[in-house]
Formats: sequence, C-alpha cells, structure tokens
Amino acid sequence: MASNAVRDLNAAETGGAYRWYVVGVLSLAYCFSAIDARVLTLLVIPIKQDLGLSDFQISLLQGFAFALLYSVAAIPIGRFVDTSRNRTRIIVYGVLFWSLMTMLCGAARSFGQLFIARIGVGVGEATLSPTAYSLISDYFDSRRRALAISLYAIGYPIGGGLALIIGGVLLQHFTGMGGATLPLIGTLAPWQMVFVVVGIPGVIIAGLLKTVREPERRELAKGYQSHDLPLSETFAWLRTHWRLYAMLIGSISLIGMLAIGVSLWYPTFLIRTYGMSITEVGLYYGVLMLVCGTIGTIGGGWLSGRLMRSGRADANMRIVLGTTLLKAFPLIIGPLMPNAALALGFMAVGTLIGQAAQGVMIAAIQDVTPNQFRGQVMALTLLAVNLVGLGLGASFIAAITDFGFGDESALRYSIAVAGAVLLPLIVLLILSGLSTYRAALIRVAEARSGVD
Repeated sequence: MASNAVRDLNAAETGGAYRWYVVGVLSLAYCFSAIDARVLTLLVIPIKQDLGLSDFQISLLQGFAFALLYSVAAIPIGRFVDTSRNRTRIIVYGVLFWSLMTMLCGAARSFGQLFIARIGVGVGEATLSPTAYSLISDYFDSRRRALAISLYAIGYPIGGGLALIIGGVLLQHFTGMGGATLPLIGTLAPWQMVFVVVGIPGVIIAGLLKTVREPERRELAKGYQSHDLPLSETFAWLRTHWRLYAMLIGSISLIGMLAIGVSLWYPTFLIRTYGMSITEVGLYYGVLMLVCGTIGTIGGGWLSGRLMRSGRADANMRIVLGTTLLKAFPLIIGPLMPNAALALGFMAVGTLIGQAAQGVMIAAIQDVTPNQFRGQVMALTLLAVNLVGLGLGASFIAAITDFGFGDESALRYSIAVAGAVLLPLIVLLILSGLSTYRAALIRVAEARSGVD
C-alpha cells in the first residue's frame, strides 16, 4: 500500500503538463548548448585571418576538440546518470562549465588556447543529453517517448540556427565598434566578443534546470534491479546484444558524421563559392536550420507516434531508414548548384527530411535499453557520435578539400563526395540490423507484459 501511494504521488508530481515543462527546459538547455557549440561555424573566416589557421586546423576546433576529452568523460557521466538519485545536478554543473569555457574561447590568443577552451565546451556539453534522455524516458512511455525526445531535440536545430543569426548580428555589431576592451582581459577582436556574449545566458539556464524534479525510474530490467551495478554488468549487457547496438550506434554515428560535417562547412562553402557575406549567410542559413530543422524534428516524432498506434512497433527505425534514402539526392546535389538560392533550397529540403530522424533515432535506442543502462548506453552513443560525427565529420570534408583537391574553392565538391560515400553505408548498416532490432522490441514487450 505504501509503495503504491509513493508511486501515485510521484505520478501526480511528474505527470500531465509538468512533464512537458521538463521537456521544454531541457530543450532550452540544448538550444543554448548548440549556440555555444555552433557559433564558431560563422566565425571561421575572421578566426583564420587573425590566428593564421588552415581549414584542417579549423576542423579540429569544430570537431576533434569536442570529441577529445568526451571519450574520457562519457562513461563516468553515464554511470552517474544511471546511479544518481538527482540526475539534474550534473546538467546544472555542466551548463555552468560549458558557458564559462565558451567565454574563455573569447579570450584565446592562439590555436592552442582556443583548442583547449573548445575541449572544455565539449566536456561540459557532454553532461546534457545522456541525462536528458534518461529523464525524459522516465517521464514518458514508449508511445509518447519519440515525440517528447523530438521536442527536446528541436533545441539543437533552433540553437544551431540562432547561433548563425545571433552570431552574424553580434559580429557585425562588434566589427562596427572595432572590437571591445574588457577589464582584466584587455582588447578583444569582434569574433572574440561573440564568444563572450553567447556564453553569458548559461547562468539563467542553470537556474531553470534546478526546478526539474527527479522522476521515478521505470522499465527496469529483470535481474538488474540495483542502482549500483558494476561496470562489468553494462559491458556484459552490451556484449550479449552487440549486433543490436552495433547497428544502432554505428548508424547514428555515420548519420552524425555526415550531418555535422555538412552543417559545419556549408556556411563557409556559401561564402567561398557564391561570395555571400558572413551576415547574409548567418541570416539565410540560420533561418533555414531553425525552421526546417524544427519542423523536421517534430514531424519525425509525430510520425513515429502515428505509426506505433497503427501497430508498427519498429516505426522509429523505419523512419530513420526512409529519411536516409530520401535526403540523399538534395544533400549530394545541393552543393553543385549554380547559385546560392538553389544551394540553400536543396539544403532546406535535406534538412527538413534528415532532421525527422534525430529524435526518433534516440527513442529507438531508449526503447530497447533497460532503465539501468540508459545513461551509460547513451553516453557511449554520444561518445561515438562525437568521435565519429564531430571528430571525423568536419575533418573528413576538410581532408578531402586540403589533401584531395588541394584547393579551398573545391569545398563544394568535398561536401558532395562526403554524401555520396557515407549515405550508402548508412543504408546498408540499418538494413543489416533491422531484424535484430525487431527481435529486441519483441523481447522488451514480453518482459514488460511479464512484469504487469
């Protein structure tokens, strides 16, 4: 009776409108993490000029710097998420840390200093998604989970779009001022001031996150009821189901590699190929990412719910496969267009389709992973996405440009080649693991009905 009363009280406190408020706060944090991470995309040209960097060095700042220490932090973060009775704390500390490191990017005077600060931003941001996905999965059942995660996930395209729009406005403002002088720090260039300003709102976000309550953990695996599982149990689970997670983590990593690489280099491609100004690119490409990314992400979550209600338990991976096939043409052909309007138009279509997979891909992983392992599995997933997506995505395209074509103006062809190489690999990987995924869903449904 007492345990039932506790569950009823918990449901009252974490159900209804409040759980959507939680999603909203987490999505806002994700939005600002994207702003802090992606604003560098618009600052490539002034940073290259001031610090004398190559495309490959810029790619390291955009990607590898984020992934470097994430590989060390991923498992401890996941362990904390799966064992903590107050998961929100790690996000609060993470937001404050990455915001501080973003502002320190503005104080950097060399490639080395900027690289270290970017590592700090990546480590701080690594705390957010594993925790957020774990919390959301306890607030929502599988029928609404994809939509809830998709609503959380829209924070990133919104933030990515705002990073370009706000970054362009701030860069123009501080360029007109000739930079600025701050106490103790000294004179800063316009691009440095952009980093300082976008890092400031982190304090407000951390305050909002402190209002998130801890939900009751649900969907616990039989035989793994302890909150203090040894790490060996996690690896035992992954070894037992290695085919399943090889497909899931492998496909999301390659999807991230292409999506992140293309989105990081597309603004620079528009400037180099069509002579657009930084402000124009920030506005047009930023609005494109914000609008198409948001609609696509929400659309994917909505479609998942519709398909599941019609009996398609594997709806999430069906959507991922379908969007990968459909976005291939616009992503490959877009950079080859004769003018900027067509290039942006094809990118808009590719973003609208591709973003539909963002939330549902995460939901697909959550649906087949027991509660006690979700934080660690998501930490490993995001580790792979960061190492492969951020670490290799930006550098893969830059390497094709620098070492393949040997010409900065060939960036458009490098983006097209990346799509032509990676998209078929993603499709083959998903197809090879669909039967394993369906079998895992059946196993989870049988285990849940056994508990009921």
